[in-house]
Amino acid sequence: MTPAPTEAQADRLARNVLRSRLDLQPKEKVIIESYPSSLGWANGFVREARRRGASPLLHYEDESSYWTAIDEGQARLLGTPADHEMAALAEADVYIYFWGPETLARRWKLDEATLEQSTAYNSRWYEVARKNGVRGARMGIARATPQNAKAFGVSYPAWRSELYAASTRDLRPLVRQAERLRKVLEKGGAARLTHPNGTDLRFALAQRPMRESLGRVTPAEIKTRFGMMASIPEALVYISVDESTAEGTVVANRATRQGGTPREGGRWVMKDGHLTEYRYRTGGKEFRATYDAAPRGRDLPALLEIGLDPSVRVSPLLEESELGAVSFGVGGNVGYGGKTRASFIDWLTVGGAVLSVNGRTIVRDGRVV
Repeated sequence: MTPAPTEAQADRLARNVLRSRLDLQPKEKVIIESYPSSLGWANGFVREARRRGASPLLHYEDESSYWTAIDEGQARLLGTPADHEMAALAEADVYIYFWGPETLARRWKLDEATLEQSTAYNSRWYEVARKNGVRGARMGIARATPQNAKAFGVSYPAWRSELYAASTRDLRPLVRQAERLRKVLEKGGAARLTHPNGTDLRFALAQRPMRESLGRVTPAEIKTRFGMMASIPEALVYISVDESTAEGTVVANRATRQGGTPREGGRWVMKDGHLTEYRYRTGGKEFRATYDAAPRGRDLPALLEIGLDPSVRVSPLLEESELGAVSFGVGGNVGYGGKTRASFIDWLTVGGAVLSVNGRTIVRDGRVV
């Protein structure tokens, strides 16, 4: 069983998210969706919404009932958007989503068809939310359960403590840091990423807009495809890179996670702007299967990310947010402001690296300088 937060902890989290990250206003309508282990946190959002003069609605999802539906072959029904639920979404101003179902290890074992059926509502959900100007947050702290910690091989207390600290922090220092990086990255030019582990990659930036993922919804982000829903916690900036230029090697010392099997110890070789060699210590089979099935453009330089969060170090699924972590990606980057239209993107993350742009060091040894 997941230990419940105290009311003070839940209220502090809700206050930070609803006030400083989503700017909840009096008389606005709030929907809070929660599974059992997150209910203590969700109740804090109900209390805080009322304190702000807003109207909360708690949408409860039962974990056991969810898996009963899966076991009884009702995945398609789970993934079908219900009219009354969409009607409530259309009336909402703010939506808080505590991730579920809770049991990630069980979710990872679902076959692809069942998984697709159970999540088929996603495109319709975003269509309605975007049309009606909903803004909201996906709460990562919902994933921190003893069972999930065991599945990831991390300490549950340390994981939850990191997520709580990162989700309740003052964002203003991170916003200032992001703006300093924007002035450098958007100018474009020659970039170099190095680390003693063998990483030495030269690539180029192409004078494109930098974007942020700082766990808040801004007017700029709400105009993008999924920007109306912030991930909390998350703290990074990202920018598409010149798709024609990359030479050298990237060696990951942080995991890459896009499913149940983490990819660790990745090593990529880039030549003449193409990924020409790759290998992994773990997860290589999964990468190969996805990469081999990917369309043209899968091997092109795509993305640069820089992590800004000083709280994150052991938290799975937030490796790219670690302060000073630098991620380099290949594949489709149209969604990040680039030119490559490919239904594939992947990346490697290097913690403690040195990143320079036009000869100026901007990241060194886990710090943004």
